[in-house]
Amino acid sequence: MRRTATLLAIAIAVLFATTSHAQVSADNIIIRVRTVCNQGQGGTLLAAVDFKPRSNMWAPNYGRIGGYSIVFTFTSSKLFFQGAGQRYQTGYWGSPYRSQAFGPSAWFNQHAHSGNPNSALPVEAQYFTPSKDCSGNSINDGFFELMYYQMNIQATANGTVNLGLYDVQAYQTFPYQQNVNHTAIFNMDLTMNNNDSVEVVTGLVIPVELSAFNVTPRADGSMLLSWHTETETSNLGFEIERGDGENFERIGFVQGRGTTTEPFSYAWVDESPVSSRPDNIVYYRLKQIDTDGTSAYSAMEPGEMIPNTLGLEANYPNPLSIGSSTSVPFTLPVPASVALAVYNAMGQKVATLFDGMERQAGRHVATWNGRSDAGETMPAGVYFVRFSAEFGGERLGDMRQISVIR
Repeated sequence: MRRTATLLAIAIAVLFATTSHAQVSADNIIIRVRTVCNQGQGGTLLAAVDFKPRSNMWAPNYGRIGGYSIVFTFTSSKLFFQGAGQRYQTGYWGSPYRSQAFGPSAWFNQHAHSGNPNSALPVEAQYFTPSKDCSGNSINDGFFELMYYQMNIQATANGTVNLGLYDVQAYQTFPYQQNVNHTAIFNMDLTMNNNDSVEVVTGLVIPVELSAFNVTPRADGSMLLSWHTETETSNLGFEIERGDGENFERIGFVQGRGTTTEPFSYAWVDESPVSSRPDNIVYYRLKQIDTDGTSAYSAMEPGEMIPNTLGLEANYPNPLSIGSSTSVPFTLPVPASVALAVYNAMGQKVATLFDGMERQAGRHVATWNGRSDAGETMPAGVYFVRFSAEFGGERLGDMRQISVIR
């Protein structure tokens, strides 16, 4: 998901809580509209109205904020309004409510203007919530939250929506209206305003609608990655990442198709897959990148590596203690009938692990428990594990040494 913000300063007047009823310039406070969370189609869009003092206004009794009204606007054809909540200390400004006079695409916050300056909120940091991101972490940009607006994005929404403010008026108390600077009154016609705050929210549609992502092992040991998109919006391309399911590294990039509503299938081959896992599984994921630099990850997809060699790998642990077990891995590039047995230094077979068992192509792991077929614990010494595989009328073999110690 991505968002693009165009934030232009808007101002609101502040009335001093002093006997002289002095006032400060409206330029001392900036208000903005900000996207907090955007979950895309069918998800939640959480927006905030924030403010920021331009100068040192946190001194006790320096001033008060008491905006007469704020009308928050949104695109009702794409957003379902779910509610509003104040982000300042309760007991001031009254309770915000919605007025249908502004239509279905607006929320009208009517606040206290009863003539009592104490109804306004003192301009002190303790009364406000610092602006936070979607995870609840402070974004540390000097702004504080006034209101939250929660909306649900229609499942069919696409393109952009507009979030904005208008009719933002200065705090006023009836006995002192002649002292109030109303330079912060906003008109619905934004061309009539010197200051406005509008945020254009993009990315209501996931930039790339990925309908399939598959990883297919191939007989030559490579991995075929294939994925399919139904639509693409400002898609720069896909970074391909490989890893063990927790840690990943970038191994390739495939160019995207920009913006299109036409379905398209992509493919990429990892010629030399590697896995640090004992089960020989390798994981892949796609990092889709927009032209504006934002990105999103696909789900991880596993692939079991098919080796291009036949034979035994080193057993582990080796050496092993008397009575303990060791793992004996082997690889098959094609399905085969496998025989696997342990012999002592005199060439006598002491344990049978596989005896003509059919196994598919891939990496397999057998276990020797350090005992003979009769269940006897084998003494310390040198042993050999012999491996053979039969396929297509051919028979190939391999052998590794195992040491047993006290």
